[in-house]
Amino acid sequence: MVIPYPPGGGSDVLFRLMAEYAEDELGQNIVPVNVEGASATVGSRQVKDSQADGYTILGTHQVTAAAFHTNIVDYGFDAFEPIALGTATPHLPSVSSDFAEEHGIEDLAGFLDHVEANPGEVTWAFTTGSEDHYTIAAILDAAGIDPTSLNYVNYNGTGPQYAALISGEVDGMTGDYASGEGYIEDGSLVPLGVVNDERDPQLPDLPTVAEQGIDFSLTVDRGFLAPEGTPAEHIEVLQDAFEAAFENEEFQERVEELGSYPNFMNSEDYQSHIDELDSSMEQLADQMQDF
Repeated sequence: MVIPYPPGGGSDVLFRLMAEYAEDELGQNIVPVNVEGASATVGSRQVKDSQADGYTILGTHQVTAAAFHTNIVDYGFDAFEPIALGTATPHLPSVSSDFAEEHGIEDLAGFLDHVEANPGEVTWAFTTGSEDHYTIAAILDAAGIDPTSLNYVNYNGTGPQYAALISGEVDGMTGDYASGEGYIEDGSLVPLGVVNDERDPQLPDLPTVAEQGIDFSLTVDRGFLAPEGTPAEHIEVLQDAFEAAFENEEFQERVEELGSYPNFMNSEDYQSHIDELDSSMEQLADQMQDF
């Protein structure tokens, strides 16, 4: 299983957890391998070009569509066969506690006001062509603020983004609870809002961005793809193993502890969901390429 992200980020943590439970159902070892680089496209390309036999799969999310629509690569979801969707994770746009204290930032509205009044001043970590790239652009756009008002700094995944934020290299980033829990608990990170229709049970006092006047919601939808042309019977075996794993109550509890929630979809439903994600990413692609 290729994980096209660095170790330690939300995707790495959750994909390894899903593999742990699915291999028990599959009766074979699933070996997670981090193949990072180039906005997750080094790993996705490796899987795309692999033999379509069901023995090499990709753990991914919206970045596959975003990288295509921002012209990072010449392929998107259509280069793969969907296996199953596993989890959904709300985004948490956040700033460092030092930045929040210095500028009196207490919520998303205060942050947006500061960005609008100081275009180009606030530094924001992101990964080009990823779903966090899309999310911050969409939030600013929904607030009527030019998405290029932030000073964007590109990093290869959320792990390096957190390191940059905590060290003071940048002022903010868009992460999630799965990867940012420790920083939130020790007070070094100030989340501004939950990018979801409902509040996060792990952060019940944190309003959604919609509650703060921004009409936008997006979860990071992590699932599994196989190379195009993988036989349907192989897809079905993998799909059934993931489905059984995700019904495990212990697995569900562990996912929820990480600020995510199980959201299984079979191959057919996942394909429909992928089509919707692809359309959403395409809408903001032009603006995303400006930074």
